[in-house]
Amino acid sequence: MEQLEPVHEPAVHAGGAAVVRLTQLGIDPGRLAVALDAGDVAARQADQFSPVTAAGTYRWMETVRMLRQGLAGDGWTANDDRNSPRIINPVGALAIVPVRGTPDTGIADGQPKTARPRGPASSRAVQINGQLEFEFVAMLADMAAEKSDSVVTWFLLYHRAQHDALRAELSLPVRITEKGHVDAWLERIILPMRTFGPQLVVPRDAGGGDDVEFDIAAR
Repeated sequence: MEQLEPVHEPAVHAGGAAVVRLTQLGIDPGRLAVALDAGDVAARQADQFSPVTAAGTYRWMETVRMLRQGLAGDGWTANDDRNSPRIINPVGALAIVPVRGTPDTGIADGQPKTARPRGPASSRAVQINGQLEFEFVAMLADMAAEKSDSVVTWFLLYHRAQHDALRAELSLPVRITEKGHVDAWLERIILPMRTFGPQLVVPRDAGGGDDVEFDIAAR
């Protein structure tokens, strides 16, 4: 069984403190809200004839699109290195990637994780954050041999609850397990819960095929 060293408790910002922290990072909270809402609308386009992964895939794709479109209006730049879609701030120091999380997402005293294993691009991003705690040295050696950059990557972590709530947070990953799940964070910025009427049913994402990530160098 995989054994990981414990990490410190993350700094958690909620309510007014979350708005202050987002402002410090140069992020308009409204851009995040629009992207999350757009993702929920897209997920509801799946029906009984859609593939079982459709709702999650539609949600992720539209969340990515609207997040990047919105922040591009503030001078951010869309980037697809290694086919991992992110958006980078105007000074090139901070990036955001939308990722589906587990049920503890958006709960201040929760312990969220990424819902699906992450690919090599996310592993590299966590390493660049300076807090990667892998147990396999070979992966670290491979990543260290590559040209690095100073971009700090945050995850826009989201989770659609069973009924009518969408919880989300903007969080800074600091550890990824050998199996690829991010399970520890340096900071967590809790976003306001999005609520929808119970009549707005979202089909269950049975396959989890949402946040797709490949390790293919961009041309």
